[in-house]
Amino acid sequence: MKIAHVSDLHFGRRTSLEKLQFLRQDLLEQSPELLVLTGDITDRGTISQFRWAHDFLQSLEIPYISIPGNREIGISAVWEWMFPFLGMRRYSKFFGPADRVTHFKNDHNILFIGINSVHSFPSWPGKINRDTRYWLKAFAAEHADYFKVLFLHHPVIPVIRASSFWAHALSDAGELLNISTQAGIGLILQGHKHRSAVVELGFPQRQAKVVVSCGGAPLMSQWDPSYHLINILNGSLIVHVRECTESGFSESGVYHFNMNENPGL
Repeated sequence: MKIAHVSDLHFGRRTSLEKLQFLRQDLLEQSPELLVLTGDITDRGTISQFRWAHDFLQSLEIPYISIPGNREIGISAVWEWMFPFLGMRRYSKFFGPADRVTHFKNDHNILFIGINSVHSFPSWPGKINRDTRYWLKAFAAEHADYFKVLFLHHPVIPVIRASSFWAHALSDAGELLNISTQAGIGLILQGHKHRSAVVELGFPQRQAKVVVSCGGAPLMSQWDPSYHLINILNGSLIVHVRECTESGFSESGVYHFNMNENPGL
């Protein structure tokens, strides 16, 4: 199965129309079976930005699933910082459930699980609701026969070349990785940092490994204007980094992982 991990689109007044056209062209040429969006779809959480993003994604005619980021909260609406669920109403109107998103690809035996990492003031750093953590552990365990992909906005691991400021982290990242190794989650898709990275984590005591895809910001220039094209096939992962240049998107790196090999002690 071929998926596209796209994060931090930040639809808004700073959106490059040229990069947007390049992204459209490249996604249509690469033809992923599914787009997975890891938050900050809008820049300011306004209705017009949600509508623009929604219309763009619909125009691609590629199935997509998503979870929200902190930018889906109205930046000028202080009450939404205190009660993010108010901002999530706009998100849900255009993109569906904001938490516990599940998507089965039975023909490939792959299960996608999305969770919301945006919480009450301050909405940085990210945090996973305790009930959602319990749900994730139980739900993933119920589907042991599936290759499981977890996706969320805030990062579960630090990203090189990105800010290490506490406000940009996920406060319960350790617990989420603990659940992932217990529940057989093999791939985690994260955003927020605007820096592209691909990392393999080994947990030899549990004979488990997790690959983490850290999304860039494909429509922005000051960070990494990139997204990841990921092939999942027979226990292997191949991650292609697609980066925008002056002439469009092209491959700037490729990473291979054998998920059937247990990490050594």
